[in-house]
Amino acid sequence: MIRKEIEKLLYKSAQKQNIEGEFCVSFSSLPNLCDFQCNSCFAIAKKMGLNPFDLANNIVNHIPNNEYFNFSVARPAFINVSLTLQGLEHLAKNLSKISYDIADGKKIFLDYGGPNIGKAMHIGHMRSFNIGEAFKRLYKKLGFNVVCDIFLGDWGMPMGLIMAMLEKEGSLDDYINEKKPLTLEVMNVAYPKASLLKSQDEEFKHRAEELTLAFQKKQQPYYDFWKKLRNVSVSEIKKVCKLLNVDFDLWNGESDANEYIPTVLKIFEDKGLSRISEGALIVDVAEEGEQIPIPKKSPDEVQRYENPMPPLMLQKSNGGDMYATSDIATIYYRNKDYNPDILHYFTDVRQNQRFVQIFRACKKAGISPVNQQLWHTGFGTVNGKDGKALKTRDGNNMQLNDLLNMLYEKAEQKLIENGTAYDEDLKRKIGNAALKFADLSNSVEKDYNFDIDRVLSFEGKTGPYIQYTACRIKSILSKAPKFEENYSFTSEYHKNVLLALNRMSASYKICFEAKSLNDLCASLYDVASAFSSLYNACHILSEQDKKLQSAHLTLLKMVLKFIEEGCFILGIEVPEKM
Repeated sequence: MIRKEIEKLLYKSAQKQNIEGEFCVSFSSLPNLCDFQCNSCFAIAKKMGLNPFDLANNIVNHIPNNEYFNFSVARPAFINVSLTLQGLEHLAKNLSKISYDIADGKKIFLDYGGPNIGKAMHIGHMRSFNIGEAFKRLYKKLGFNVVCDIFLGDWGMPMGLIMAMLEKEGSLDDYINEKKPLTLEVMNVAYPKASLLKSQDEEFKHRAEELTLAFQKKQQPYYDFWKKLRNVSVSEIKKVCKLLNVDFDLWNGESDANEYIPTVLKIFEDKGLSRISEGALIVDVAEEGEQIPIPKKSPDEVQRYENPMPPLMLQKSNGGDMYATSDIATIYYRNKDYNPDILHYFTDVRQNQRFVQIFRACKKAGISPVNQQLWHTGFGTVNGKDGKALKTRDGNNMQLNDLLNMLYEKAEQKLIENGTAYDEDLKRKIGNAALKFADLSNSVEKDYNFDIDRVLSFEGKTGPYIQYTACRIKSILSKAPKFEENYSFTSEYHKNVLLALNRMSASYKICFEAKSLNDLCASLYDVASAFSSLYNACHILSEQDKKLQSAHLTLLKMVLKFIEEGCFILGIEVPEKM
């Protein structure tokens, strides 16, 4: 809001001199020099054939005296803007009533999570949960009507492989007849063995395919056993989601799309979009003249391209449906049931091309309306601090439950070291904050290295540091005398906190546009750091000047509100004390 006010003043001044152009005000890159800056005079002067420095001076000199802002020009043509004391008060009051609604009544349908039933969840599911949940909360803050679905992988070969392995071991009938209890551990043992055997034994692979087809055709007793597999898996997935402070409106999966596959295949056929190629049913999605970049193995490698976009396969030559077909059928029924303005998917970045193909196919067939936006956010992988895959103590690839248990164990050790009484829920909150902040503070599409000791630190750019800052403010406010809100901020420390809050208020839209949460994380850290500087420099509770003390405490209330709101978006819970 403040930057818009400054832009409006610059634009009106330019209009008086018949100067046409757009003025963009940003936060200052040199905060010791000014609070905001405008670099627009370079482009405007070039377009009009004017001297940039003279143009900037003319614009500043024609701005009427303003109680909130001081304008100046620095060579070669930067317009610098600093807040006056009245400007600080004006900024603070604006921040206390700012509105973030940009949605214009639009509905967003989010698809994130995507674990396969019958298999242990891996680190990638953690990223999907964290990123998707944060965007769900961000979109709600921005005024969107949000529906979210975990979309389980529950209708494919993994369940057939588990059945085939249990059958080979002679225990399938016992689990079907409930002579033995079916647990996630049973599935987690059976699936890896079956997956390995599939590549070595063609007869076993064929049997797994038969059993997959059997439950997909709802043949008994395999269909009912599939439902048991699903129920056990969903129950365990919900436990993990509860630990991570993640929830979904819908718990649908590929199985829910199955009944719509014949409908979407007929749509492609009726519109002449599908064709047979080497026995498979495909749809062409390439666009004329496009080049598809091949991912570089190193930054210095020459960019190479493949051309064109390969066709999307809808059915195998044996008549089997593809995952892409299920995804298209899912878009079909989501539009039928919910009619969202935007569909937003979160998956591994390696699926980027597949979603381009799916989205193009849906647009060609009219399954996705012309005005509907289809978004896919691909995320990178998580590695250990050595840049290699995260491992457990015994050297195995780390699963999501392994990582959570390790985090919570380390968080408990931290609390013991700090002399804090044991608290099961507190160690979970701290572990989650460490995990989520580390995950979301990186640009979403990039791989990153995860150092468990660093992310759990109560100092530096970490989730626990943000939590600790909020707890410290809560403690101060609980001990403070009653006070009336006072926006008369006079110190440089007040100013730095307010500017940090202002940058944080802008971060929500930046995150929305970038489809990444790292700017909010950076802003939260800046707010916490600015508060710490204020706390170290000012004796808030012992301040004798009651007017100054009330200004301190008013600012602390604002900081706490902003930190709690930012943490909520990230899925981080703020405890009462640490």
